[in-house]
Amino acid sequence: MTPPSAASARTGPPPPVESRPGGPATKGTASGVATVPARPRRRRLRPPRAATLARAVAALAAGAGLYLAFPPVGAWPLAPVAVAALTLLVRGRRLPSAYRIAFLFGLGFFLPLLRFVSFVGDDALYALAIGEAAILAVVGPATVLALRLRAGYAWAAVACVWVGQEALRGRAPFGGFPWGRLAFSQPDGPYTPLAAVAGAPAMTFAVAATGALLALTLHTLVTTGRAALAAHLRVPDVTTPPTAVPVAVPTQRPGDGDTDRLPAAGRHRRALALGAALPAAGIAALAAAGLAVPLPTAPQDGTLRVAAIQGDVPEPGGLDALGEKFQVTRNHVDETLRLAADVAAGRTPRPDLVVWPENSSDVDPFVDRRAAALLDEAARAIGVPVMLGAVLDGPGAGHVRNAGLVWTADGWAGQLYVKHNPVPFAEYLPGRAILQKVITRFATEMPSDFVHGTGPAVLPAAGTTIGDVICFEVAYDGNVRASVDQGARLIVVQTNNASFGRKGESQQQLAMTRIRAVEHGRATIQVSTSGQSAIITPDGTVLAQTGLYEPGILSAELPLRTGRTLADRVGAIPEAVATALAAAAIMTGIATGRRRPRPAGQIPSGAGHPGPGATPRDTPAPRAGHRPDGRGPERSGVDAHRVVVCVPTYNERENLTRTALRLREANPTVDLLVIDDNSPDGTGQIADELAREDAQIHVLHRAGKSGLGSAYVAGFSWALRHGYDVIVEMDADGSHQPEELPRLLARLNTADLVIGSRWVRGGQVRNWPRSRLVLSRGANLYVRAALGIPTRDATAGYRAYRAEVLRARDLDAIQSQGYCFQVDLAWTAWRGGFRVAEVPITFVERERGASKMSRSIIIEAFWRTALWALVSGRRGPAPRPVPATPVSVPAPATEPALVAATAATPPTQPTKPTIATGGIAINGSAASPAPASAATGGATTNAATLPARDDPSLAP
Repeated sequence: MTPPSAASARTGPPPPVESRPGGPATKGTASGVATVPARPRRRRLRPPRAATLARAVAALAAGAGLYLAFPPVGAWPLAPVAVAALTLLVRGRRLPSAYRIAFLFGLGFFLPLLRFVSFVGDDALYALAIGEAAILAVVGPATVLALRLRAGYAWAAVACVWVGQEALRGRAPFGGFPWGRLAFSQPDGPYTPLAAVAGAPAMTFAVAATGALLALTLHTLVTTGRAALAAHLRVPDVTTPPTAVPVAVPTQRPGDGDTDRLPAAGRHRRALALGAALPAAGIAALAAAGLAVPLPTAPQDGTLRVAAIQGDVPEPGGLDALGEKFQVTRNHVDETLRLAADVAAGRTPRPDLVVWPENSSDVDPFVDRRAAALLDEAARAIGVPVMLGAVLDGPGAGHVRNAGLVWTADGWAGQLYVKHNPVPFAEYLPGRAILQKVITRFATEMPSDFVHGTGPAVLPAAGTTIGDVICFEVAYDGNVRASVDQGARLIVVQTNNASFGRKGESQQQLAMTRIRAVEHGRATIQVSTSGQSAIITPDGTVLAQTGLYEPGILSAELPLRTGRTLADRVGAIPEAVATALAAAAIMTGIATGRRRPRPAGQIPSGAGHPGPGATPRDTPAPRAGHRPDGRGPERSGVDAHRVVVCVPTYNERENLTRTALRLREANPTVDLLVIDDNSPDGTGQIADELAREDAQIHVLHRAGKSGLGSAYVAGFSWALRHGYDVIVEMDADGSHQPEELPRLLARLNTADLVIGSRWVRGGQVRNWPRSRLVLSRGANLYVRAALGIPTRDATAGYRAYRAEVLRARDLDAIQSQGYCFQVDLAWTAWRGGFRVAEVPITFVERERGASKMSRSIIIEAFWRTALWALVSGRRGPAPRPVPATPVSVPAPATEPALVAATAATPPTQPTKPTIATGGIAINGSAASPAPASAATGGATTNAATLPARDDPSLAP
């Protein structure tokens, strides 16, 4: 290529100009040179670069390594190693590249792990493996973003990403397929006891955290070791950025010889030691935490002797493994008769309960008398109840049920458990009408759909309660937990592995069963038609097990336990928290990647003159002292402004009167505006009575409940149109203390928005349950991480605005409702360059009435915050706006113009002027006696006589 300087120095005529491919040739050009038609150029497929190919091979190998951590190989230490390998492979890559690498990792993992599915057809294996790998691959770009955090947080963020990925894969699509979770590779590892603390998500977190710490260790050792080697050899490190400080190399003095050392050597040794020691300490701490968890196994409700029957099947794998009708049932009857003979001969103790596997009655015993006769024969011979699995017809044509039931010598005991989670494309066909036409073999191989059960997940048998889990349900956290929550003393996993052959499915399922035993502190039996069946103690120890494709009888005395583990109590909360933290880490990583350097004009100023980039901590607090007139600084803050407190209400009749009286008594110069959403309990009428008795109380009636945000917007618009200097938000339920309002107003001396914060030093929360504390803390951490706003309590609803903060915002354009409204206004004020400060308050939970918090409010706050973070790129505040002309505040479409009272009514008969426009009407309680009335809307609003500084357009 010719450099630009050389090209510009050429002389003579320009080279011939080629026409576009396929275009007509031109006779000549301005310079008289004929053009030549261009030949179409073929794009050659370039072979992948060696580095790209090596990275792809490494990803496939790492996925295969993760497979080896699972049974039947069971090399469980390879699981964190595989996570570490993937973390290093995607580190620093672009997000699409990271996704491709993780997808190859997923293929290397799922293709061998799920090979037992190939009995249906290789296309089924490939489709399932590719689909699962595509979901697992989100770990790649998510890990890249998580690694943008500080190293102290990045390892935990990567672990949360793995938990979140498994939560997604276990629920979508079609109910999810959680096979291959990291936790299920660890039935014999040091992290197994963590299942009793927070379930399988805790084990996944520990495994992934170990892998992330290993990756951090290797990365630190390599980079630091390279720098140390370069310093030792006195060679500049090519990986050091140009702006880095070069390593000082002293001049060697004669006689120093090989004992000379560089000044940087000590630092490098220390970095190498810390790079290896700190992650190693973290890994040791995780392992120690797991080993320290107690796993009690003692009986709490007596014991039960259980016998598990594995009757075997005619063929070892494939679609025809179950053979002809009644063969499987006959096999299990024969093994039960053998057990009865051993009991009669005294060779085996009589069991209290016999359990058969899934599909052990391969014909519906409620329809076929021969099947019922076989079950009667077995139950009478052994003399105890038999818990079995059966495929039952109906309800309706084309439907069957995969059920567990108890059969006694007198027949069916009367209760069923129908499998809650049938497997899509194996037990039922989503979109059958379409798929049956595309893949014709579905019509013959899957003629019926298994229905989803909805009843209890337990069965009463042998004087106790048995938790019933059928086959793949053991992989789903909720199914096993539901049975324990419903009183199960013992867990039975009924499964049919006959069609899967010797390809690891049964061993993988047994690993899951062992982890479930630990998670719920219950003795557990896995009973299979063809193996492996096993009896497991509450600490995950296998007492006895059978081989594959061989008949067998297992018998043991098992403890019945009633206690619930911590994992049972917390349920899905740990998984939800880890997923939310993963989402926050991802958004922070996105914002970190898009963050731009702060312009010089936005650098925070000195402490005495806070600039537009100043945080609440940078903003100086007002100096203590007293005015010459004897009033303290907080009291003077109230008196120095024209203040209105906006209090939205809906069904607050029990709280409004006390809140209003406390506010007026503590702050006599402050006005109160009650914004009532047509409360059914009469709150609006109480507000009207208060307004009649106090001229500084005003009431704004709205047509109906429209949300907290729209209520405040209506109140703000009203206050701005009536010339208030400061507008305050406060709840009506008594949670905000009116006596603390002077503290907020005094802080306005150096701020534009003051938030009464529960989470700064000195702030308190009283009478809140732990769930609300965790929710509020977590929500504010999420907002702070996602948006970068330097506030501790962005969701707080006790705050004071200077009027210019609200005038700078288009109030009619605000869409957020609920408590997300508070985040919206605080964040936009901070980004707009206004000074935001926080002062501590004491928040007291309401004593009367019901809280308005709901799931929809939480969901709205979560997705809106995420959307704002993505759109804004987490950019900091802009220079504070200085409008050249005052910003007009238009009245909302639903708020009428206020009309002052005329002087027509005698003072002895005061009436309230009523105006209704667009759904809001205003009634003024005035000293002047004339009525004014106009009907143009729907609701009413009461207000006292307005101050002289009201909008001139409101004059009568």
